[in-house]
Amino acid sequence: MEFDLHIHTSRYSGCSNIDPVKLLRKAKKLSLDGIALTEHSICWSAENIEQIREKSQVTDLVIIPGQEVACYTHAGSFQGEFLVFGPTRSLGSSRTLAEILELVHGEGGVLLAAHPYRKLPGGEGFYGAGDGVYVAGLDGLEVEHPSYDEGSRLMAKKAQEQLKIAGIGGSDAHDLRSVGTCRTIFSQPVRDLASLCREIRAGRVRAIGRGKH
Repeated sequence: MEFDLHIHTSRYSGCSNIDPVKLLRKAKKLSLDGIALTEHSICWSAENIEQIREKSQVTDLVIIPGQEVACYTHAGSFQGEFLVFGPTRSLGSSRTLAEILELVHGEGGVLLAAHPYRKLPGGEGFYGAGDGVYVAGLDGLEVEHPSYDEGSRLMAKKAQEQLKIAGIGGSDAHDLRSVGTCRTIFSQPVRDLASLCREIRAGRVRAIGRGKH
């Protein structure tokens, strides 16, 4: 099963121009089996997901509610952005990474580093956790992301293999053209949030990027 696990929409992410109803139709056209809605610090409710499903008339697409949270130390230092799957309430972006890890794992969810090796302009540093993934206790990280160059991809893959955690792909789409450019392939069926978390914890995933199969 092929999923895009990192998508923002105009409903809850002001930086995105993706209409949620059009998103479902685009995902279906791309032959995706599922998508994850990962707004910044906001989680979609089951009721709102069903509303867009009805409006789009796309009935056979798995829609996973997630969110992307930014973490900071108590001193205000940026620790990275992370994809949260499990908690179905909005978490905001006011917690440390340790606090988010404890919360998510305490509720049976999974936490993955979003684009940890996405380079900042100029090439110095990362707009992500960087090597912070090695001490975080994460369940996975994005090894395929549209912003990665080959160096970023190699660093992400090295971290994933050394940590023995899941390596996922996500488009981080903010416009319809980007949807599905990076994907996560599940070897076992994923039908809901619980099975998604189970398969990520088990590492039964494979990431693909632009032009890859």
